[in-house]
This record gives sequence, C-alpha cells and structure tokens, in this order.
Amino acid sequence: MRTALVVHAHPDDEVFATGAATSVLNEQGWHVVLRVATAGMHGASDHLSTSCALLGIAEWDWLGAADQWIDDGGRNSSRTLAAAPLEEVAAAVETAAKELQPELILTVGRDGLTGHPDHIAISQAVQRVPYRALGARLRAQDVRAGEQLVQQLAPGQQVGSGHVKGCDVALEEISGASEQRRRQALDAYYDGLGSQPLRELLKAHRASSDGLLLRAVFDATGWQQDRFEELTSWPSDVPSSR
Repeated sequence: MRTALVVHAHPDDEVFATGAATSVLNEQGWHVVLRVATAGMHGASDHLSTSCALLGIAEWDWLGAADQWIDDGGRNSSRTLAAAPLEEVAAAVETAAKELQPELILTVGRDGLTGHPDHIAISQAVQRVPYRALGARLRAQDVRAGEQLVQQLAPGQQVGSGHVKGCDVALEEISGASEQRRRQALDAYYDGLGSQPLRELLKAHRASSDGLLLRAVFDATGWQQDRFEELTSWPSDVPSSR
C-alpha cells in the first residue's frame, strides 16, 4: 500500500491546508498518516481523531515528543517551532519519514499558507528531507475572492491578518473530495465554522481572523480541492488535475 505522510505544525492545519488532498488519496487507496508538532493552543487530541476519521487519515501521532514544541499564540516563546533550530525540526520529520517510507509528504508551502512562523518552519524542515513533498498554497485570486465575501458582510473592517496573500504561480491541484466531510472536520475544532453561514459566523468571529478568511476562500472557490507547489522533486504518481 502506498503511504502519504502529512506533516503539520498545529491541529486544524490538516483541515485548512490538506483536507481535500488526504481525502482523495485515501479514496485512491493510499495509507495516509499525520504527524503534528504541537497540541495547538488549547490541546486538541479528541478533535484531531475526529478530523482524521473524516478526512481519510488512518492514524496520527506527534512529530517528535508530545510536548517538544508548543503553540504559544504568537507570543514567540523559545519552545515554538519557529524558535527551534531548523535541524531539530528536520530531524523529527526525517525520523517519521524513515519509519513510514512514504511516497509523498504533504505539508504547507513556503509561505506557510497563512504566513504563520510555525507553518513556515515546518515547510522548511520538510524541504530538508529526501522525499517528494508538496506544500499547500492558495492562489492570490482565491484569497481576493474570499476577502470580498467577508468585506460584503463586514464593510470597513479589516479582513484577515494581512499575512494570507496567496500566489500567482502555477500550482498542482488535487481535487474531488467531499465538501461535507471537510466542513464537518472544521466543525470538530470550531463549532459552526464549517457549517454555519458566513454572516452568522461574523457575530462570533472577528473579520480579521485568518480562520474566517480561509472559510470564506473555501466558500468562494470550493471545498473539494487543495493546490500545491513542489517543495522537493522526487518521482511519485499522485492523482492530480490542473
């Protein structure tokens, strides 16, 4: 059985960044395994298990030790992924890869998808291991479409943090996933963020939230696909479409 290793910084990244791709790979018969580096800001083991079941991820575990790195909510403590030596994070990724021998690694792109420093650190670490890897990216046009949706509902308010920009380069697309399952996986973390109308969500979430912006991007451009850049080039036959 072909194995895909998914590597992320935080719980919920597997929904926002690679949720469609893991579903498609699972349907194609791949064994999909997740390694996540931190427990997130509030701890999310139960949410992770629910999300994985919905997104075709057969199993998950920690990247490195369970408490090796933390998500400190942007306070820049010395224990975050962004503060860790890159060699340390890359060694943890390589250990997981040697154990699983994946044909493909999925993570976030060079911009961290949302510009989050921990995401960028994970992407840089994956780029150091000798396996084919794809990094999730957004198209700039899709980010603008999501921003416009939020602006229509919250005129005059800042949309997103300003770090979600997208790109204008050609990306590889993996598509054909279940919209319903991805919405349900997002709901597992944030009540209603996947399923409630965007107008209702703005009553509880700030327009400047990147999570809300990503939800709007999905609404504007579709939930069924993820797009990727090549991080490392090694032969692999991956289901995709342009």
